[in-house]
Amino acid sequence: MTTEVASPTKFQRGRRGKNLALLTGSTAMDNAESSMTSVMFPLMREAMGLSSAALGTIVAVSKAVGVFTAIPWAFLARRYSRKSVLAVCSGFWGIWVILAGLSSNFTQFLVLYAIGAAGFAGAGAIALSILGDLYEDSRRGRATGLVYGGVAIITGVSAPVFGLLSRFEDGWRYGYITTGGICIVIGVLIMIFLDDPKPTDENPQPTVDQLGTKAKLWRAGIRELLAIKTFRYILIQRIFSGQNVIMSFSIVFLVEEHGFTTTTASIIAPPFAIGYLAGTFVGGRVNDAVHVMRPRSGRILMLQASQLGFALAALVATQISWNSIGVYAAVFAIVGVLQGQVPVVNRPIIMAVVPPELRALAFAVSLSTVEALAYAGYAFLVGILGDRIGLQGALFIVTVVLTAVNGVASGALYRPYARDSASLLTASVNPLSDQNAHSEIR
Repeated sequence: MTTEVASPTKFQRGRRGKNLALLTGSTAMDNAESSMTSVMFPLMREAMGLSSAALGTIVAVSKAVGVFTAIPWAFLARRYSRKSVLAVCSGFWGIWVILAGLSSNFTQFLVLYAIGAAGFAGAGAIALSILGDLYEDSRRGRATGLVYGGVAIITGVSAPVFGLLSRFEDGWRYGYITTGGICIVIGVLIMIFLDDPKPTDENPQPTVDQLGTKAKLWRAGIRELLAIKTFRYILIQRIFSGQNVIMSFSIVFLVEEHGFTTTTASIIAPPFAIGYLAGTFVGGRVNDAVHVMRPRSGRILMLQASQLGFALAALVATQISWNSIGVYAAVFAIVGVLQGQVPVVNRPIIMAVVPPELRALAFAVSLSTVEALAYAGYAFLVGILGDRIGLQGALFIVTVVLTAVNGVASGALYRPYARDSASLLTASVNPLSDQNAHSEIR
């Protein structure tokens, strides 16, 4: 059905910058927590007597819970203020991270960490839906690049700081407690300063019957999303993407396979973050420029180039033994550049084919559900394979071979993207063509 495409809300540059910073902070907390787990795991392994498979279990569980919680968070953001829901799931939920840092055994830690991850799973979809309302289509690549570039800076700076905590016996606990505290502060800042460009629904509290009706409408929304061929292809493409696990295991990989200390291995995090920043900041602008020149195919071309380039860089980073941490730092900077290309291409593709009123749900399904499930599965797989054949072989299978195959297969997106993006653009030019249909998904 035809749906209305609302124009982005016009804010002055200062207000847009403030909102962008807050959205970056909310998105960064989940990534900083994952980075801290990668850095702190060698200490946790010694303290609790764990194997490499335990890291895969931690990452897998934290991502898997998002499969069940991301859509409910998006539902709440649709029914209530997006700002309030974002402040809760990305900010105040940090109390669970603090409790995880105080856990007495691995099982307790895993449960509390999973509860924390259940909240963070909702942040990305809500933040991206707000971002899509702040910027027009031709600027979404660079805006997304700024958000994920900021995430990279925060993650890159925090990793070596967490690495210094390895000097303390309970350093891993201090890391989680600090991260949880920062989350809570960000929640407060979001409540006070974030502008939500979408008017808050002022309807009274829903009855049971109304909630049932809302649930039916959201099921209809999911059916509508799956009717978009490009979106279906993106879901398949993300299912077979193993890129994200490389930084979850890179520091442990350097410690176990090459004998570096945790403090030394964590040195690769800032170069990776700088590379990621360059990939998002520059890549977002390049993506927008290529999109303007080739609106029917530019973004898909950039998606393929980033995947194939990443597979090559991951091959050099994980399959060649370098004697110097400096060389690894340089190589992982290149990996970061190519990894940074992913969000500035993938997210604008979804924004270009999905109506605004369904974007929060679309990102909940694609990022926090499908991509999180894939991340969880590959993290668990790398952990298991790491114990059996070594992390070098495990990373080769998941981050090199699988990514290369995925890059080639992404060519299937060219035709459906050209059609679906043009269809949504036509709907935006004729927003009154089907008002009744539009009202059905409100």
